[in-house]
Amino acid sequence: MVASSATVRNAAEQVRCLYGRRAAIFPPQVLDAGSTWFSSELPISAEHPGRRYVGVCASGVRMTAAEIRLSEVLLAAGQLLLDVDPASADPYLTLVAYFNATRELAGMSRFLQDDVQTALWSRRPWSRLPGRRGTDYGNQSIAELTSRASSTAITTRLDQMATPFDPDFDTTAARAARIAALEAHKPLPDREQTPFDVVLATSMLQVGVDVPRLGLMLIVGQPKNTAEYIQASSRVGRSASGPGLVVTLGNWARPRDLAHFEQFRHYHETFYAQVEALSVTPYSITSIERGLDGVLVSAARVLAASKGADSLSPEDGAERVEAEAALLDGLVARLARRAQAAADDKATATLVEQRLANRVDQWRKRRIALHQQGLKLVYERVRRGASQGALMQSAEAGADLDPLDRPPFTVANSMREVQPEINLLVSPDSNRLAIRPPDNQPVWAFPATQED
Repeated sequence: MVASSATVRNAAEQVRCLYGRRAAIFPPQVLDAGSTWFSSELPISAEHPGRRYVGVCASGVRMTAAEIRLSEVLLAAGQLLLDVDPASADPYLTLVAYFNATRELAGMSRFLQDDVQTALWSRRPWSRLPGRRGTDYGNQSIAELTSRASSTAITTRLDQMATPFDPDFDTTAARAARIAALEAHKPLPDREQTPFDVVLATSMLQVGVDVPRLGLMLIVGQPKNTAEYIQASSRVGRSASGPGLVVTLGNWARPRDLAHFEQFRHYHETFYAQVEALSVTPYSITSIERGLDGVLVSAARVLAASKGADSLSPEDGAERVEAEAALLDGLVARLARRAQAAADDKATATLVEQRLANRVDQWRKRRIALHQQGLKLVYERVRRGASQGALMQSAEAGADLDPLDRPPFTVANSMREVQPEINLLVSPDSNRLAIRPPDNQPVWAFPATQED
């Protein structure tokens, strides 16, 4: 097993807790601690410009007002650079704004469409920064990289983030020329795809986003840990032709943000030494209850895969729980040994072994109960019209089944979404409600007024 990470601390302990194995650095650092086969430390130069961090903390000013003003200045400064030096401006024309919560992101999205856009359209007379029109027919073109967007939409937006600004379309002079041509009823050239003015993102930005042209980022609020801060801010300035500029806006009302701002230079000069060691709690009670069913079934099917159709591997192989008792008993013992290696606790291994033995017993009881009803046991996929019963269910499906008919194994569909989901449907028609209110319940209504 080979793992790679730029921001990790206490890795040996984490590997033991997660995988029950020892860790080793590959390739090992021999003569120079700052140089590995994968990376090396380089001094700041024209060929390797690095990334510059700027801290902002507007004491006594509301956080939203600071966000609006700072976004306005960064977007207008990008427009000024495009007008003066179009060849070097592209990395700083798309503002990547990083937020710690979706709620904060949603509020900023509205401010960009209203306050920031209005300020960019009508610049103050004393301002030395030019106005800026967005690429969406004059409006700011805004994209979101959050869990609220579908995977298809995320892929499309990542591709569009690579679209550069075109001086023939986006400079102040070019826009004025296009307006004059439009008023003169002359044909106007069009471009296939427009770039984004602003990209709003949450933790999704940390991993897998590699767009070389991005060079400007605004981080709203100090992220929860240093590893997240490093990973998120490293999404900009990935090209030597566009050095990264990261502006961190601290919230003066939060002591943690204020502490980081007061130690801003030292904190950034000792970045990687500040990475916190993340805690790992292997085989906690909750993880055992939620994950043990899936581990038992998947491990049994994988181990029996080489035996062909007459094994536990096929969908209908769940029937062979008694015939494969020796395999399951050996599997329970192996999983218990692994739990002891990971948790470094014999009591935890004993608990896991007892829980696994109980799940195997429930597996057998499920097969016997279905046979008494003339049904055959399968793992999950019950064919329509077939005399079959399932061993497993998802957390969402289990909420809709009668407890007597519910399969004994509950397996999560995702490592993140393990709680069952429900839909709340409320009808304005009281006759269509599943539970009708009692007759003596008071009526909730606004009192009548004279105007009514």
